[in-house]
Amino acid sequence: MGWGMALVSVIIPVYNTKRHLRECLDSLLRQTLKDIEVICVDDGSTDGSGRILAEYAKKDGRFRVAPQNNLGPGPARNRGLAQAFGRYLIFLDSDDWFEPKILERMTARAEETQADIVVCGSEAFDAAGGRPLAFSKGPKTRALPGDTFAPKEIAGHIFQFTCGWPWDKLYRTSFLKKTKLTYPTLPNSEDLVFVFQSLALAEKITVIPQALVHHRANRPGSVSDSRHKDPDAACRAVLLLREGLEREGVYRFYEQSFLNWAMEFLTWNAASMEAFGKQRQYLHRLRREWLPAVGFEKRPCAYYESRETYCKYLLIKYAPWPVLSGTFQAYKLWKRRRGYADR
Repeated sequence: MGWGMALVSVIIPVYNTKRHLRECLDSLLRQTLKDIEVICVDDGSTDGSGRILAEYAKKDGRFRVAPQNNLGPGPARNRGLAQAFGRYLIFLDSDDWFEPKILERMTARAEETQADIVVCGSEAFDAAGGRPLAFSKGPKTRALPGDTFAPKEIAGHIFQFTCGWPWDKLYRTSFLKKTKLTYPTLPNSEDLVFVFQSLALAEKITVIPQALVHHRANRPGSVSDSRHKDPDAACRAVLLLREGLEREGVYRFYEQSFLNWAMEFLTWNAASMEAFGKQRQYLHRLRREWLPAVGFEKRPCAYYESRETYCKYLLIKYAPWPVLSGTFQAYKLWKRRRGYADR
């Protein structure tokens, strides 16, 4: 099979995941759909991941390695996007893995429905112990008009029915080329800008509720695990998403969903941060700069569907630091006991 003839392009950004990389790549060798190309973008790995990628590329012509300097997950995925020739496209993180029938099932659904995006369920497990985590889930189908729909049919909760990560979504490549969507260069939260814009711009979306992806959470050294190094990245991502929706002329359709999601996301980002000093600095900027920039106060309390989230927002915006710090510590303890992951 020559390049440019694949049904599905699988894009894998790789950075220092030697320990888990073979499990990821083997899950692609086991796919029941064989008509695939696998683009592995080695983002400057220093742990031997590059040698593993070269080994798989040598033994299977469907695998290709694209090395680059360490630029981060966004540029790595963009590199893969630029080199993808498949009719469909999906991303996979190099420490996660796919069920054997995921590509067969998702492409069949895309062909059947002519949808631009197919969303499936996912299962999260703890990186250390391997135990399932409480946030394993699929698309929230009860909020949907059916398994196939247009985004504006669920305008009020377009950003709530699925998460802002890319590895549980199969894209029609012509749709991505048409919209010219790319990932921003951010150290974290870059994926939500791409994913949520794609949901808003699609003509048709379809879902497969079953968990077909296995996501390794709480891994030391992962992008999510390093959010404290640049906590403002989450806020920049929120504003980049809004700017993108405004630029495409669709923000007015999705404003309520966007503001409800953004409030939940930013309060979660503040409460779950582990680095105490960074957290305090971040909260100061959040109050002074980021929350006003998003414009939450321009809408009344009733505009926000979750009273719990709105209370968290008010707490973060107005509570003295000692009260806020104690609340956050209690939240983290509760989260660990419940077995929640980093996202």
